[in-house]
Amino acid sequence: GRTRASDYDAARERFSRGNADDASSVGPVRRVQRSYGVLDDARAPFTFASGRAPHVVVTGGAGFIGSHCVMQLLERGYAVTAVDNLSRGNGGAIRALKSMAPEGSFRAVYGDLGHPSDVDAVFGFTNLKVDTVFHFAAIAYVGESMADPLRYYSNITSNTVHLLDAMRQHGVNKLIYSSTCATYGNVEKLPITESTPTKPINPYGKSKLYAENAIRDYALSNPKFKAAVLRYFNVFGGDPEGRVGELPRAELREHGRISGACFDAALGIIDKLTVMGTKHPTRDGTTIRDFVHVVDLVDAHIAVAVKQKYENPPSLYNVGTGRGVSMKEFVEACKRVTEKEINISYRAEPRPGDYAEVYANVDKIQHELGWKAKYTDLEKSLGHAWGFRKQRDERWE
Repeated sequence: GRTRASDYDAARERFSRGNADDASSVGPVRRVQRSYGVLDDARAPFTFASGRAPHVVVTGGAGFIGSHCVMQLLERGYAVTAVDNLSRGNGGAIRALKSMAPEGSFRAVYGDLGHPSDVDAVFGFTNLKVDTVFHFAAIAYVGESMADPLRYYSNITSNTVHLLDAMRQHGVNKLIYSSTCATYGNVEKLPITESTPTKPINPYGKSKLYAENAIRDYALSNPKFKAAVLRYFNVFGGDPEGRVGELPRAELREHGRISGACFDAALGIIDKLTVMGTKHPTRDGTTIRDFVHVVDLVDAHIAVAVKQKYENPPSLYNVGTGRGVSMKEFVEACKRVTEKEINISYRAEPRPGDYAEVYANVDKIQHELGWKAKYTDLEKSLGHAWGFRKQRDERWE
């Protein structure tokens, strides 16, 4: 059979002279994305510089969490392929990552995980075989999942199956999966441990749990395959140096994170901040969440890779701080950080698909990975996010 090197050389020659079949298969969306000058065609041969290893793929690399992960991986010497379709991610994140990446260390390609041919292309056309996949790509709003559940099952569950199939075909056997505490639902006992029963109450949590099941079932069928599933709690914050961060898309504001909504109100983009649910059985009636800084979250993923804590069946870790913060407490902290008078509307009715209180028990990840959240000062972490956000608007895209 042909060697990987000969496949790579043939692909480079074919792409350099132009291939009619390849060109005809590029749909209008892909042509538009490439015209932005942000994402390359995954079939464009790429040569990583010597000394960059291992080669990892980050799906959703233009997203909030994915971009922070790419940045840390590059700083640690990895060769990184970021995959995105910019349906939720920001082109500005890719530009920022390219500007800081050492030469020959980073490629950012267009890929829609809903199209198997796109996924397949991600694993070829480079001089380095993919070692590990960090799978972040997903839509991730509880309210939106209640309004459009089929979209969530397709985007999260089905797309994960497409990714697993491509990994199988290319012999890639390590996966770190981005899951969520929404898989637990309303729990009877706090804090939440990895053995807490999973009873998700919204399509977002259900679709993530089904994806986890697909990963486990595939692992049972393939002894070589190993994975880690990280169920994280409410992610916020941003790079302390402000190089990348969270920038909510205008069309998704009604579903977005509470921090983004607070900043929108502080900047006058929206007239008021609406907080849903004031009659929950919590200390102040609002929901309670475990807010984990995005840098800490990414550190947990990289700790899995460094310590090789992939397993078959997959290992499972909660990622949080172990401390719950109410929505009211969070909003008041936002007001102090932004130094803005935010108009807040508290509404008694809860958000559809919401649960009253969640926070993590993180004993397992601390014991097995030596990981512990470093950014536990709520206002300081919000300051990281605010420092990035107040300097940028949609033009960053």
